[in-house]
Amino acid sequence: MIPSVNFHLWEPCNMRCGFCFATFQDVKKSILPKGHLSKEKAIKVVEELADYGFKKITFVGGEPTLCPWLFDLIKIAKIRGLTTSIVTNGLNLSDTFLSQNQDYLDWIAISVDSLNDKTNIETGRAKVGKTPISVLEYKNLVDKVKMYRYGLKINTVVSKKNHNENLSEFINYAQPKRWKVFQVLPIKGQNDQKIDEFLISSVQFNSFIQLNQNIRKEIKLVSENNDEMKGTYAMIDPAGRFFCNLHGEHNYSLPILEVGVGIALKQMEYDTNKFINRGGLYDWEIKKKLPSRITLSGEVASGKSSVGIEISKLIGYQFISIGNVLRQEANKLNMSIVEYQKNCIKNPEQDKNNDLLFSKECNSKNNIVIDYRLGFLFINKGYNILLKISQTAAINRLKTFQRVNETYETLRERNNAFKKQFLSNYKIDYLDERNYDLVINVENYNSPKEIAEIIVETLINRVS
Repeated sequence: MIPSVNFHLWEPCNMRCGFCFATFQDVKKSILPKGHLSKEKAIKVVEELADYGFKKITFVGGEPTLCPWLFDLIKIAKIRGLTTSIVTNGLNLSDTFLSQNQDYLDWIAISVDSLNDKTNIETGRAKVGKTPISVLEYKNLVDKVKMYRYGLKINTVVSKKNHNENLSEFINYAQPKRWKVFQVLPIKGQNDQKIDEFLISSVQFNSFIQLNQNIRKEIKLVSENNDEMKGTYAMIDPAGRFFCNLHGEHNYSLPILEVGVGIALKQMEYDTNKFINRGGLYDWEIKKKLPSRITLSGEVASGKSSVGIEISKLIGYQFISIGNVLRQEANKLNMSIVEYQKNCIKNPEQDKNNDLLFSKECNSKNNIVIDYRLGFLFINKGYNILLKISQTAAINRLKTFQRVNETYETLRERNNAFKKQFLSNYKIDYLDERNYDLVINVENYNSPKEIAEIIVETLINRVS
């Protein structure tokens, strides 16, 4: 499938671009009077897209920065493992916005069609169609975006109004990582009334490309004519439906929140090969990577496995548990896991061999989440996390899993056995918080998923 998706989450806009192919007045009139979903539904759409396997999401509009909960959507998307991006006209790129989103937003694409005030007023690329952004203001915008360490892109729509203009001097100043240049696109039902005054031929579009070739070699110029733009973008409208423009108009799927991403996606005619051919795939991972090995430790019923599984889902890592390995060894000897643990205490060499083999396997892999009480001791370059829980909370948790045989006594016995085992074998107190990079009291959270999201958010902040 196409791995990136554009979420047009917000129909309202503070500019009046006459060529806009995504006005969504049809959506507003027919099913969405406000021009956007509620915050809760928009977040759910983002979560469903991440769960389905999209790798990158771009929030667009209308003007996405008008959305009061854009920060929440960006944060959820980033925590769920997506590369995040917005396309904006730049009017709301304040220091407050840039600072607030710094840890979760990867890319900012600023729409710059012309540096001529008259041209921008004629096209509507101006505040309420009347007040354009000046050259100096555009330069200040790109300076701030780079100062806050965002990946910068410039988007330019080429029309009859600007096809003779040379933007290369500004592009060389801005030095975006990508400069995307689009041929103005007519879409039935979106820009019918005004599009005739903007349309250009392929010859005129290619002439603009040739005119603007004098840019730094490290700047990637990506041009897209009308054919390359049709059917090659996975897009979602403000009502939470996929839509496709392959036939020169918007064709919508059923709502994602009603039928799911898979069914809605099958109703579209997206062309993955054309997406690749137009340069849709590129190295969009621009921030430092998460630790390649994450270990989870804690006492019985602290939730190591359930939290570890949720973390692996969020960031696409493999989940490995020493408990599963030890259970397999116990089964070979026709023992329960408790019996096997007691046997390991009596036979420390066997226990040490288990640690040696398991850690060797883990250290041979990258991008893994490891349920392993001694991960901090044996896993190379691991990010080590301790999950804390009281015995009362642990017993209550075990009861919810219908482990009726668990009591304070059996829980205390198991926890003491682990502690004695590690002290005996390695002279290590595995509950010493100084062994860990992060300590979390799991009783402060409602679910393993919530704990996992907090952990991933902490990791993202750590590497940003």
